[in-house]
Amino acid sequence: MRTGIIIVSYNTCLLLRNCLRSLFQHTADETVRVAVVDNGSTDGSVEMVRREFPEAVCAVADGNLGFGRANNLGVKLLEERFGRAEYLFFLNPDTVLLNDAVGILTRFLDERPEAGAAGGNLYGADGTTPAQSFSPVHGLGWEWVSLLPNGIKRRVWPPETWFNYGELPKQVGYISGADLMVRRAALGEAEPFDPEFFMYYEDMELCVRLRRAGFGIWSVPQARIVHLGGESCKVSRLKFERLLETKYLYYTKMYGKGYARRAYLLLQTGYRLHVLLGGLAHNREKQQRYGEWAEINASVWRQYRERASERK
Repeated sequence: MRTGIIIVSYNTCLLLRNCLRSLFQHTADETVRVAVVDNGSTDGSVEMVRREFPEAVCAVADGNLGFGRANNLGVKLLEERFGRAEYLFFLNPDTVLLNDAVGILTRFLDERPEAGAAGGNLYGADGTTPAQSFSPVHGLGWEWVSLLPNGIKRRVWPPETWFNYGELPKQVGYISGADLMVRRAALGEAEPFDPEFFMYYEDMELCVRLRRAGFGIWSVPQARIVHLGGESCKVSRLKFERLLETKYLYYTKMYGKGYARRAYLLLQTGYRLHVLLGGLAHNREKQQRYGEWAEINASVWRQYRERASERK
């Protein structure tokens, strides 16, 4: 096994079928092995994979492990069966390969031993509209800009902040976990994903860990993949709560408790300020939206700190 591909699925049967079809259609390397880890689906995903794609290793997790831990399980299963991989490719089930993205990324990493991870360009459902493929690493500056009006944000974060419009690979902050290929040796003996992250920020944490170890994170535009993002998490409040919770976990792990608290205070102050501005502008919708965000943020932070205290 030269490249191990891991796909974590949770009630995404139709999307998963299209993903696997495109993967086997476009991937020419016969040393590639594929594992599908099902997080307890009830839509027939497991039966479909075993029936239609017998060449893939299909495992059912003991409950919903979340993104990172399920991917770690997929790596373990593949390497127990086929031996240690040279590269690991983490692919979302709501993706469709438009070309031999696996081969393109592996050849790039072959030629760049200083690269720890790489990903391709992601597109919307039409296969042509650019979608977020990478991002700068988050921090207090990121959080501050996120609170600014959209017109200012677009100036600070132009389209090339998220998508490689050029023809040459370039180094970026972190690659989206939707199509993240990692050099196995760069991980040492550590698991690819930190198991404390249930969902969100695990791709950023992994890329930052690689960067701190001296490896580069690269966008390779020749690898082209459709990403139908958001299909598996449609409850907006739940998604927002998870994003905030893992945001504070990420900041605590990367920069310390004080940094996480400053991030919380910055966001909370920003949300409350927007509530005030909405009132002055008689914009009731804005007031309600940012008021709800402030309430959720305060609740998530309180629960996060309570859990942190219990772990001591």
